[in-house]
Amino acid sequence: MEKLFENLFIYEIVLLFLGVFLFMILCGSLVYSIAKKQDIKKFLYFFIIPIIMIAYPSIQEIQIEKDKLAIVKYQDKVKNDPDDEDAKEKLAKVTDKLEKRASTPADLAVISKSYLLLEKPEKAISFADKAISADTRTLDIKPPPDKTPPTDLDRNYAVENRVDELKGIKELADIQKDIKSDSTVLKDSLLLKARIQNVKTTNPKIQQYFNKKYVQRKLSTINKN
Repeated sequence: MEKLFENLFIYEIVLLFLGVFLFMILCGSLVYSIAKKQDIKKFLYFFIIPIIMIAYPSIQEIQIEKDKLAIVKYQDKVKNDPDDEDAKEKLAKVTDKLEKRASTPADLAVISKSYLLLEKPEKAISFADKAISADTRTLDIKPPPDKTPPTDLDRNYAVENRVDELKGIKELADIQKDIKSDSTVLKDSLLLKARIQNVKTTNPKIQQYFNKKYVQRKLSTINKN
């Protein structure tokens, strides 16, 4: 149930519950009117209100899930081709939409990764820190392994992996900040490549993206010259 509402704003959740509550009241009134053989037409018009109240949050939830699929799709496109400006533009738009609703560590991690790919290292680090902080609290309160249900063990393993990936994102974002603030960092391609390879991350595709964008591009420029 919690997962169902995690992407909705408070007012949307309240609207949904009020809509369900109003719908049940109208159904009860309708049944009562039928039993008393009263005119039921007046009730039918009122049903439009709870239907709209229930439909709006439901449509929002569906759109959010579509955006979550889209953000992963465009992230993959940018990782495969750092020069794909169309994918970057679409990634920026969907990231901006989901940033407003990001509340779980998983959501924050996805936003952090997007900003790294969009070359906004400060925001990538900020969202990574928020996700790591939330995940660390979860890991700090976990029970001993021998008393933890298998499903919780799987979840804790996923959390630990996410934290490791986020730490890698922060390290790569620091490299990105250095490149943006000092263009001479790009001149020593071997040192830059070594820094990227030394980053401990569970997501090697991000490292490959950095190599494509910063190292291989520099080497190809040197070869042309």
